[in-house]
Amino acid sequence: MVVILYAIAVLLCFCVALRILFAGAAAWWRTPVPGLLSVTCLLIFSPFSLVVAQTAVLEEVRVIGRRDTGAALGVSTADLLAFDEQVSLNRTVGDWIEQLPGVSLNGQGGLFQAYSIRGFSRWRIRTEVNGVPIITDRRAGNSASFVPPDLITQVAVEKSASSTLYGSGAMGGVVGLDTRPAQGLSVKAEAANNGEQFSLTALSGRSDGLSAGMSVRRASDADDPTGDSLNTGFEQFAGLLAGHADLGGLSVNYSWIPSLGRDIGKSNALYPEIRSSSYPKEKHSVGQFELRSRGDWFLRAYHHYQDWDADVVRLGERRNVTRYQAHTVGGLFQASTALLRGEGSLGVEWVGRRGVSIDEQEFSSDGQLLFNQQLVDGDEDTLAVFADQQWVGGGLSVSGGLRYDQIEQSSDQRSDSDGQWSASAAIDYTLGDSWSTRAELASGYRFPGLSERYFNGTTPRGEVLGNPDLEAETRQSAEIGVTFEPPSSALRGALSLYYSDLENYIERYSISPLLVSYRNLDGASIQGLELDFGLQTGPVNHRLSYQWQEGEDDQGNTLADLNPPGFRYFMSWQGQRQGVYSDLSFRPSRDEFGADEQPLDSAWIWNARYTQRVAGNWNAELFVSNILDEDYRSTADDVAPLQPGRTFGLRLEWRKS
Repeated sequence: MVVILYAIAVLLCFCVALRILFAGAAAWWRTPVPGLLSVTCLLIFSPFSLVVAQTAVLEEVRVIGRRDTGAALGVSTADLLAFDEQVSLNRTVGDWIEQLPGVSLNGQGGLFQAYSIRGFSRWRIRTEVNGVPIITDRRAGNSASFVPPDLITQVAVEKSASSTLYGSGAMGGVVGLDTRPAQGLSVKAEAANNGEQFSLTALSGRSDGLSAGMSVRRASDADDPTGDSLNTGFEQFAGLLAGHADLGGLSVNYSWIPSLGRDIGKSNALYPEIRSSSYPKEKHSVGQFELRSRGDWFLRAYHHYQDWDADVVRLGERRNVTRYQAHTVGGLFQASTALLRGEGSLGVEWVGRRGVSIDEQEFSSDGQLLFNQQLVDGDEDTLAVFADQQWVGGGLSVSGGLRYDQIEQSSDQRSDSDGQWSASAAIDYTLGDSWSTRAELASGYRFPGLSERYFNGTTPRGEVLGNPDLEAETRQSAEIGVTFEPPSSALRGALSLYYSDLENYIERYSISPLLVSYRNLDGASIQGLELDFGLQTGPVNHRLSYQWQEGEDDQGNTLADLNPPGFRYFMSWQGQRQGVYSDLSFRPSRDEFGADEQPLDSAWIWNARYTQRVAGNWNAELFVSNILDEDYRSTADDVAPLQPGRTFGLRLEWRKS
């Protein structure tokens, strides 16, 4: 009976979410938040609480591992970040991964803040949510900001050259988000003073069965350290429905994430005197269904629907409203192989983009409509076949992979097609019990996006002119790494050196102060190093990292989007009931900068949090971000704003297994 009640409750919530997603968010936003939360929580959690009440309170045990994401399952060099390892502002997944050496924030500020991996950003990074590729036509690239951090279990970041085996859009790396399977019942509330930030997240269910959850969050405009207002306000609602079932020798996994946002500020240095940019509405629906056969093969089908508006007001001049819609559908089949006593996989992937539509309206300063036009109306199909294999013997491991992609793009203006091969080879060798080395070679590519080729219109950055004659950019890269991790010592360390040679690199450049476009560079290169040391002393964990990078085109001009150099020291102490976490970084000044960028000043950035297990099932956290109230910009973008000033916050969580 309990199962039936719970299924009915989840079905009702599912139908309500569908109604909200496809009928519009206006009715939801007019509903008082306390009333909505009460009704939804009652529907979702009351049936399940009957089961929980009959069971003893168990100690929570979390096992975190990387899911199969994308097409290169032979790649196993990803860095994993769990939801309880995050110390900074916790706005989006970009705040999580920024703590890794070789990763930094990129572009402008606010909720849509993007990220850069080893000097690659925008459309060169493949972002996935539960294995679903998130493809958008924002010039800043993908940020997955529509998924609240409290619904994320972990993030896998693939920085190595082998990421190219994930296909076009993964030339610079892969960021994979896994949503959190519910373990019993939990409710978390968070509030912060700077920007009146607030969020409430509730989850219920079982990791091996059906689970559901939701997250509501909002924020007003925050203040920077000088007291000026930042355009960082937003309102957002997201849900999560996930499940697992065994059918004989097969297992079924599925997930669905609806997300709604409104009045999302695009924070930049031009606000508010010159330009005000915002996203009045944003809708997303991400779903996937997977059928798996005990490690022999799996089949995944997925979709991602998105619909959002951008509103750019140039004070005293004009207003431009852009509407964007697109639907990504696709499938991935992968089977295990064993060639010449090795282990690997063979598969095929299809990614289709349907109804990619961008419309623009322009209004005069007094509100008169000047024009209404469609800028892009296109479709895209990518079909790929791939294979990877690994052989292990003694202390030596040899792996390799090969992939071919064929792409077809069409719009109301013209059609284009192209095909590219990518390949990867790596050797890992263990030297005794403490040392290991890795050498890797790879080739990759990226097809130009629909908006890079065909979009001519207004964005929150400014006017953009597409270039339909862009060629695919290619990358030849090499990486060498050394790792020290003795089994009987608490000390560990790693050094990575990498180099990339780029052909037809697509650069955004300024035609005039108010107009940008894209062009292919004849050649460019990026090189850098990363150092990462760790030390465990009893309950205290120390981690010290450093990153350095440079990149130039064949004319000696600095490339844009490079990671600034910097040191980072992370410390955590965990007792039986308390925990202390500190994240301190120093970024030296950088005078070299690329197109549409500016120099960066040096900065000390310090974030910390304190956790306390309170009586019963309660946990509390106090956190402070930008403790030093440092006046700094997180990126070299020429219109990047200052980051928010010192912020105090409190999190409360009630959990019952």
